[in-house]
Amino acid sequence: MRKRLVTCLVGVLVLTMAMGLIIGWQAFAQAQSTKEVTLVNREFEGTKVWLPGTVVVKKGDTVQLKAINNVKSEPPVHGLAIDAYGIKKEVNVGKPESLEFKADKAGIFPIYCHLHPAHVGTQLVVLE
Repeated sequence: MRKRLVTCLVGVLVLTMAMGLIIGWQAFAQAQSTKEVTLVNREFEGTKVWLPGTVVVKKGDTVQLKAINNVKSEPPVHGLAIDAYGIKKEVNVGKPESLEFKADKAGIFPIYCHLHPAHVGTQLVVLE
């Protein structure tokens, strides 16, 4: 009788530990996801702007960003910068640029053209 009770308790303990590992791994996988974002530089009534608007990710996410310059007017190159993450890329018309970074700081960070400060940027929001 005692041996059966011990076997049953060990079984429950193993099952509980296995469930905890599965739930913990799922939470980790959800918290540490990869976000793919495409930003496109467009010109609207003479104003150059990165679209879409606000980019939202979670702290801990890996961000794969693709930047496309579709501005047909001169100059043929525009910048994409996110100072908080040390990002500065030059994006030529017809030559998309890809970059990847870990969103390891929570907050709101400007995304802008470092080559032409008058252009309209957007923002990166990293949630806790």
